[in-house]
Amino acid sequence: MKKIILLTITIGTILTFFIYKKLYHEDMNIVALGDGVAIGQTAYNVKGYSYNDYLKDYYEENSILKEYITEFTSEKETTETLLLKLQNNYTLESTNTSITQAIAKAKILTIALGMDELHLETEISSDKITKYLENMEKILKMIRIYNKKSVYFISLYPTKKIPKETIQKINEELKKICENYSIIYIDITNISEEENYFFTPNSYYFNYKAHQYISEKIIENT
Repeated sequence: MKKIILLTITIGTILTFFIYKKLYHEDMNIVALGDGVAIGQTAYNVKGYSYNDYLKDYYEENSILKEYITEFTSEKETTETLLLKLQNNYTLESTNTSITQAIAKAKILTIALGMDELHLETEISSDKITKYLENMEKILKMIRIYNKKSVYFISLYPTKKIPKETIQKINEELKKICENYSIIYIDITNISEEENYFFTPNSYYFNYKAHQYISEKIIENT
């Protein structure tokens, strides 16, 4: 009899757990940081649908999306400008939300930063790359002070201006920095070799197909 009671309790516990997992929806806060890649910038100088937007759609369908903050992203954002936002605790006038407040409550935080910065230069020197990496480490270190949850960093990718060998070296260092701060590194270099992921052959900005792919890679790693 005791065995039957114990078995009944065990089965009941398991069923309760699965019902809870099926019905319970955790509030989700998504915060995006970064440059034109993060906002879905297009080759036509207009904002498109980004991987962050696809991520938002996914969590709206599968859980309760409490908040979705993309206002801290900016076209042509650089590591220097984002670092200043963090150091000065930049605040949105529309909602009176500071960047550190947004970061602290984010359950998913995404960062895509570097493609615009490197393309702003006529020549990408070793000093420029070193400064970029130093700033990125400062940024990720500060983010980890305010947020211990899931943070995703989107890798850089080769373009006509930035050769594959250079990007590989930068990405290797970025991956090490991410590992040091337990940041989830999302490698997207493979899609940069396929033309159907870009708006035009001359633009380094991705189209919607690439952004869908990036969002799926993030979801796979949640």
